[in-house]
Amino acid sequence: MNEEGAADAAGTTMILPTDISVPASDAGQVAIADSRSLKAKLRSAERAERVKAMLLVLPLLAFLLATFLVPIGSLLMKSFRDPTISNELPHAAGLLREWDPATGKLPGEHVYEAFGQDLLAAKVSEGVSRVASRLNYDEAGMRGLIMKTARRLGDSDAGTWHQRLSAIDSRWDDVAAWSTLKYASSPWTLGYYLKAFDFKRGSDGTIVRQPRSERLYIDVFVRTAWVSISVSALCLLFGYPVAYFLANIPARFSNLFMIMVLLPFWTSILVRTTAWVVVLQTNGVLNDLLIHLGLTNTGFALIYNRFGVLVAMTHILLPYAILSLYAVMKGVPNIYVKAARSLGAGPIRSFFQAYFPQTLPGVGAAGLLTFILAVGYYITPAIVGGPDDQLASYYIANHVNSTLNWGLASALASILLGGVLLVYAIFVRMTGGAGVKLG
Repeated sequence: MNEEGAADAAGTTMILPTDISVPASDAGQVAIADSRSLKAKLRSAERAERVKAMLLVLPLLAFLLATFLVPIGSLLMKSFRDPTISNELPHAAGLLREWDPATGKLPGEHVYEAFGQDLLAAKVSEGVSRVASRLNYDEAGMRGLIMKTARRLGDSDAGTWHQRLSAIDSRWDDVAAWSTLKYASSPWTLGYYLKAFDFKRGSDGTIVRQPRSERLYIDVFVRTAWVSISVSALCLLFGYPVAYFLANIPARFSNLFMIMVLLPFWTSILVRTTAWVVVLQTNGVLNDLLIHLGLTNTGFALIYNRFGVLVAMTHILLPYAILSLYAVMKGVPNIYVKAARSLGAGPIRSFFQAYFPQTLPGVGAAGLLTFILAVGYYITPAIVGGPDDQLASYYIANHVNSTLNWGLASALASILLGGVLLVYAIFVRMTGGAGVKLG
């Protein structure tokens, strides 16, 4: 058996792995196939990771959609769309769209008839007050006209509809009343934006300026911009030295002072604003001190005016400016100032030529942040300001809560939002977005 096994072993040729020869083209194809398979698996794994990441942020996206995007979209929609007249007076609204007030002629009898019948139907469905309020937004006095007409329209059916309406009020013989009704009859309107810019439509349909006594909102926007810019400048003026001080003292001291900067955030903004009423009022702490020092006999008017608004808003927004500046200053190395001093520059020159330019991103971020926050302030000017010191947000809140003119409130808010975005775009254009980016 051993001899036979040896003979068989001797007669058998063993093939080793190194003896196997594979054509180069086949080896290349195998490598390509393996590479493709590996890439496919890698893409699949990356896709799975992206899906997991999206699922994790999905609640946040849903929250932003429900609390930010949808309200802003609704806000913009209300400023352009108001279907009150087209819903309550559908037949008259459809006919009035074909009538041109520029001709100076009154609409035909069929329009009077459609309007009268629609108004009677709206009276039954309790929609007259909505019609009256909507028309009064565009032209003062229209509410009284509509309510009077609806009240007396069913008293008599003698004569044509034109005669019946004219007998109730002579304004139905005036093109101006019908022109107001025509331009409010479309569900899509620019009337709220016209009013927000102190314009209106004349009786012939042309766009004209509001009478000087009725112009309001342009002055409000200018005042809002001026106060916001002033507050931003004051925050930078007072916040820059504080941030520089915090960034250049030892950490054991800077932490203590940083707590003092953050302390106002732990107090309600209403409490901080009310505190300024106590300090600045005629018999307040500051005036009592000035009288005690003999600087005045009666005290100064320090509140319920522009001065009080600027002081209170600067105090409230100052921590935002300090923190924005401090974040940038903390990353500026001192070697540049030391190098400038070693080259013979004085302390002032070395500061403005070697240090200050490196903090400009922080200056821009602090200025933009405080400006945007100041633009939307409502409670502080309402408490410490006078009638001529209220900002745009006051009038937006007034139209939402008091006059219920949500269309005009939406238009004012949209203009305010557009102004903020424009300021941001200009800032990015001028600075390249250094220090401030939305993503």
